Amino acid sequence: MTLLLNIKENLRRIYSRYSRYILPVIKFTLTLTSLLMIDSYIGYSSVVSNKFIIVVLSVICSVLPFNLIVLINSLVTILNMYSISPEMALVVVLIYIIMYLVYFRFSSRYGYVMMLMTILCVIKIPFIMPLLVGTAMTPAAIIPMIFGTVTFYIMQYSKAEAVLIFNGVSTKGVERISSFITDLFSNKEMMILIIAFVAAGLIAYGVKRLSIDNSSTIGLIAAGIVEAIIILSAVYVLEVDGIFKLWLVCAFSLLSIILSCILQVFVLAVDYSATEYTQFEDDDYYYYVKAIPKIKVTATDVKVKHINVKRSRR
Repeated sequence: MTLLLNIKENLRRIYSRYSRYILPVIKFTLTLTSLLMIDSYIGYSSVVSNKFIIVVLSVICSVLPFNLIVLINSLVTILNMYSISPEMALVVVLIYIIMYLVYFRFSSRYGYVMMLMTILCVIKIPFIMPLLVGTAMTPAAIIPMIFGTVTFYIMQYSKAEAVLIFNGVSTKGVERISSFITDLFSNKEMMILIIAFVAAGLIAYGVKRLSIDNSSTIGLIAAGIVEAIIILSAVYVLEVDGIFKLWLVCAFSLLSIILSCILQVFVLAVDYSATEYTQFEDDDYYYYVKAIPKIKVTATDVKVKHINVKRSRR
């Protein structure tokens, strides 16, 4: 615990001193990863699938707000989709318009959640995001988390459909549009994961706000268990194929809980042994207050001064 708190304090000091350099690097890395991921799934556009263009876009995005970065990622996705099928690109544009109308209305400050969720889905560890959303953010972050999941399944479906299109065995025109919409939104795997992620995020957030000791940790564990139960029930009770195997769900859920507990120390570490209670009143209400101090560790800055003593010659 002390080691993690020391690391947190050192990271805080480093970030406060070099944030003007660290934040652009984070944005560049996140954008580059996201664009390369899009290219690996649906990189059929000769313009935006060029590796040099991807690097240039990542450099430009390193100085832009996250909301603009999300829009650029969506534009790259649409251009790649247009190279596969104009009809599918039209459907994706309409889906993105609906998504962004909701996103900019309720959760515009969580653009990075949408990008991270899509990346986590690609690398098969999306379980951690709902736990982080529930303990470190507000319920508004659930909206971009859902949209990130939908974006992943759009790319996954488009990748499979592109093979059929280029082999000449896919439908065309209105039939392709209807097939794309039906197959995407009737995807049981996507719907089950969204339900599991939303339930986990709300449980973690709700338990964290309870006036009990270690509420955040309890919320993380409860949310991880519920998340795993929903997914396993879908696999073995509802017989939804293609989600995850039993050992993967258990392993990734346990790993997500452990990582979330570690990351929680960096977000909020409190000392429940020093909890204080007080009460006061005004003309309208009587207040009962529970105060829990945050754990703070002052990072030691050790400076070693070497003194070289010159030896006098005899």
